[in-house]
Amino acid sequence: MEFFNLIFRLGVVLAIFSFIWGFIKIGLTILRGGMPLSAPMNIGIKTLQYLLLAEVTILFCTSDNGDYLAEAVTTGLILLMYFIGKMQNQRLKFMMVQFQGQGLNVPNKPNMKAELGVIILAMALFTFLVVNPVFADNQISNWFFTSIKDIETTPVFGFIFGIVGFFFSLSIIFRMVNSISMILSGKAFEKQASEETNEQSDKFDDFEEIN
Repeated sequence: MEFFNLIFRLGVVLAIFSFIWGFIKIGLTILRGGMPLSAPMNIGIKTLQYLLLAEVTILFCTSDNGDYLAEAVTTGLILLMYFIGKMQNQRLKFMMVQFQGQGLNVPNKPNMKAELGVIILAMALFTFLVVNPVFADNQISNWFFTSIKDIETTPVFGFIFGIVGFFFSLSIIFRMVNSISMILSGKAFEKQASEETNEQSDKFDDFEEIN
C-alpha cells in the first residue's frame, strides 16, 4: 500500500511541477516577443527543468517520514520512467504531426540523442543527491517544493491535481506490468533480435547495391 501511495503523491508533485514550469516557459516566450524557442535553447531549458525536478523529488523524499533510502530508489525508478515516457511521447507527437501535416509547417525533428543525454544527466544528479541530499537544499528547489506543497493544499487545485496523480499512478503501474510481462515472455528479447536481423539485412542490401 505504501508503494501505491508513494506513486500517487509523486504523481501529484510531478504534475504541479509541470504546471508551474509551463507558466515559466510562457513567460520566456512573451519576453522573446512570441518567437518560438530554438532547438538548442529548448534542450537547455529542458536540462534545467529535469535537473530541478531531480532536486525537488529528493526534497520530496527527505520531507517524508518513511524509509528514505527505499523511497529514494523507488522515486528514482519512477522518475526514470517519467523521463523516458516524455521522450517517447515527444517522438510520437512529431511522427503524428509529420503524418498529418500535409502542407502545414512540420516542427523540427526532436534530437533523441540530446534528449537521452539530458535524461542521463538528470538521473546522474539524482543518484548523487540520494547519497548527498544536502546539495538539493537550495533557494530555487526550495521555492519549487514550497510552491508545490502550497498548491497541493489548495482545495480546488489540490482536487484537480489529485485526479492527475491518480491517473499518473495507473500509467506507471501499467507501464511496469507491461515491462515485466515483456521480459518474462521473452518478447523484449525477440524484438531486439528482430531489430538486429533487420539491421544486418539492411547492411547486406547496401553491399549488394554497391556491387
